[in-house]
Amino acid sequence: MDQQSPADSAWQTFFKGCFSRRISSSNLPELIPQFEATARPRPLAPERLARALLDAGSNGQQTDPRLPSYLETLLDTKRITVVDLLVAIAQFRDPSDLTSTSLDTANTLHFTVFRLLIQRIANDTIDNDNLLLTLLGQLLPWMSQHPASATVGLLVSASLGSPAAEHAMTTAVTKKFKASFARRLTPLVNNLSSTNIQLASALSYYQKQYDLQGEAFAGNSIDILNGVDLAALSFNDTVMDNEAVTTRAGLYIYLNTLLSDRPTFDDINVMNFLSARYKGNLPVLVTELILAAFDILANAMYRAEPQRTITILRSFLVNKLPAFLGNYTAINFAPLSIETFISQALLRIDPTAFPSLSQMFDFSSKSSIVSEARQEFLFSCALHQLIPEGSIENLLGDVPMQSLPASGRYMKADLVSECTTNPAKIEDLIGELENMEGNAGEIAGALFEIITTLCSNNDTMTLKGICISLVRKSATLDSVALFCPPQTLLQPLCNLLDGWEGHEDQVENQPVYEEFGSVLLLVSTIKHRFKLQPSEMNGVDPDSFTSRYFRLASESRKTDQLSEHENDLLGGWVRGLFEAEGINDELMSTCKPAEFYLLIATLFDQSIKACQSRTLTMETLKGGFEYLLEPFLLPSLLAGLTWFANTLWSISSSSTQIDTLLPALHTLVKPPSISTDSAAMHSAVLARVAESLNEGLNHAQLQHKNRVDIQPLLEVLRPHMTHHREKATAFSELETWTRTPPNGLSTALGNMIQGLISWSFATATTSPPPYTHRLLLSAQTILGATTTLNTLLDIITHQATHHGPNSQEVNTVFDIIVTMLTAPQPTKPPLLTLPSALRTLSSSTVTTDLSKTDPARASILVRLHRRVDAVLAATHPTHDLGLEMNMSTAAGQGMMLHDSQGMPATDIDAVLAHTEGQIASGDFLGGVGLGQGGGMEL
Repeated sequence: MDQQSPADSAWQTFFKGCFSRRISSSNLPELIPQFEATARPRPLAPERLARALLDAGSNGQQTDPRLPSYLETLLDTKRITVVDLLVAIAQFRDPSDLTSTSLDTANTLHFTVFRLLIQRIANDTIDNDNLLLTLLGQLLPWMSQHPASATVGLLVSASLGSPAAEHAMTTAVTKKFKASFARRLTPLVNNLSSTNIQLASALSYYQKQYDLQGEAFAGNSIDILNGVDLAALSFNDTVMDNEAVTTRAGLYIYLNTLLSDRPTFDDINVMNFLSARYKGNLPVLVTELILAAFDILANAMYRAEPQRTITILRSFLVNKLPAFLGNYTAINFAPLSIETFISQALLRIDPTAFPSLSQMFDFSSKSSIVSEARQEFLFSCALHQLIPEGSIENLLGDVPMQSLPASGRYMKADLVSECTTNPAKIEDLIGELENMEGNAGEIAGALFEIITTLCSNNDTMTLKGICISLVRKSATLDSVALFCPPQTLLQPLCNLLDGWEGHEDQVENQPVYEEFGSVLLLVSTIKHRFKLQPSEMNGVDPDSFTSRYFRLASESRKTDQLSEHENDLLGGWVRGLFEAEGINDELMSTCKPAEFYLLIATLFDQSIKACQSRTLTMETLKGGFEYLLEPFLLPSLLAGLTWFANTLWSISSSSTQIDTLLPALHTLVKPPSISTDSAAMHSAVLARVAESLNEGLNHAQLQHKNRVDIQPLLEVLRPHMTHHREKATAFSELETWTRTPPNGLSTALGNMIQGLISWSFATATTSPPPYTHRLLLSAQTILGATTTLNTLLDIITHQATHHGPNSQEVNTVFDIIVTMLTAPQPTKPPLLTLPSALRTLSSSTVTTDLSKTDPARASILVRLHRRVDAVLAATHPTHDLGLEMNMSTAAGQGMMLHDSQGMPATDIDAVLAHTEGQIASGDFLGGVGLGQGGGMEL
């Protein structure tokens, strides 16, 4: 860019101030004239104004999240045009200095600007010949320098598809410009034909329509449109979108999904979602967010969800939401009073679930479970200074029965300082995580900082106490997860275990084992409670201890598979457990804790076999195993009991191994006596292994129906069976859905959505309809993505048939289903997700074929795809603009799919069904949930 003028600097400073103060884009139309009136900067050419904004809102290729909305405001107010913006981005950095990757990579400055340009042009902002031809002229250097960029291809396609294109390209354009444009368009089409056939097909269509083929295309290029129905390329363009509405049900679905599994309330992602959904309408946003938080809590109560689920939803309402509202409004809006919005929300909450104070003493009602949530929420809002404490009585409509916490509002820095001085305070803070007072966020933040510092400083003695406290009160981990993702909490702990050094000044080794074991037990508890996959554990090195432990520690190895050192260690532990010398410091000094934990399964296997061969007596075996109930060795039962579970699965009706396994297992699971220090840790271990051990014992019971020593073990395990959070569906719930007449799961899904539609139109204050995201996930898993998607299309089609395609009922069901499809997915989604299936089914070829037989359904398909893609693009930074082809996984790998007769598959349903069949059979044959060797992983 040429030398910056004082006017350039003044505007850049103004925009930087807007970014730093987090001014909402909706305020710019008022602020810009005020700035012009007071600062009186010289007028800037539109492209220089756009450049000043780009300079202020970016740092290299990194952009401020507000930049797109600021640019849109300048475009909406006609201070700049799309051409000005394209000129500005070219001035910002010459096209020849960029790679195609930077253009096609989300979150970069150029990608952000090009995405905005594509959207604006596609929305008919080009309304005259001159503007279009100027735009196309500005695109020439981009086409020359990036002839393989899908982003550039999309921008060209959007321009040639604009309303002004037909007249401009056939009447107003010069032959010289047309020839120049054609020379650059041909390589772009040829390159994209091998990477993005849909986009290449659209560009090729415009080549022929406007005679932009050029000699090179005619003589050397492959005609990618050969045999393609050109009308198919234009059908999707004829479909008009429905009005986008924001329903009460939409946010109700979104929050239910975020909190139905492990808490996944990522503040940035949620802010993106809310900003895209409400577009700066703060009153509606705050009111509906508060209302949705009460709605999901009421829904959990009515559905009789487990107490742990109700507790985390209540903690979200009281501890998380007020803090989030304070941060969100501070970042996105000028200071405003939220009291009015809170009052409006409380007027609409379910009075049955959240009665007035005078009704709270009706203990015969289920509502007593959550009835205090209303005043807890208000006191937390007061604690976070969203409302004055004096307003609480007016908002409640009665004299409150509690008060602000005596200790006031916690601050993370103060808590960290206090705990550094007095580590004993840490356990008290962990206990306070369960309080419904509004301080849990600061406590969680302080705990994470303390744990990270202790790990960094190798202060494992203090860390041991924290780990044991969190393991004993594992429910508090749910509250921590609302503010600190489990993966983030695990990272310093895993790093500590992987690089364990111990302390040079430690004379005894038993404390080393205690400290290592307590950290490992907490890591295992977090992994189990939130069902974390190895890939989610912050990129753990596959050769690190933690990676090998969770993958291999429950598998026994033959002695010839062990190294000489490992055989020596194994022999030492056998002698220590089962011979008179016992476990001494010399043994532990020669065996690092990590080595010991990787030998446990082999130690158990060898010990059981020795007892079976009568090398060891049963009493000696049980006596040796009792050593493992000591606190410094007890975490070893994580791998040991998982080995037992795997071994029980191999039991047959004729097997005699069970005569050894069960008595040994009784010693470990139901010991005759156990110390107080060991008891809490033992319970934590059982919570971790209860499910796998329960399954193994049930299998053994089926094989040996007359044995009476299995049921007592199952009774011990029963209280420990619900210590994890995941989107698992209970069998009784699934059975109810599958028996819903006339079509089982599909009908149950339709009934649930119909309840949401009716609720959205209710004028009176009503209870929220039953909703669980598990129903959609179950349908997707059992019926497959294609069938589930067709069920959702049937629901929309039904509403369109009965109420009209542009009715409020249809707009409402679109909002409901789009939210269901775009809400955060499980951590390990199926290979063919619902959005992926939708993208494939809504391709122009498929929808045009469908339009010939069912135009209404084809139109719905196109609209649904657009809405889903738009929401994903706005709320998921890594989501693309539809630049890549989204056929099946197999097709993406270059494989041709065939039908049952061996012919190439042309029907899209057949293609998707084939893909899902391959996925399902692969999961089954691969053994879902099984580790190497067919065993259950830790």
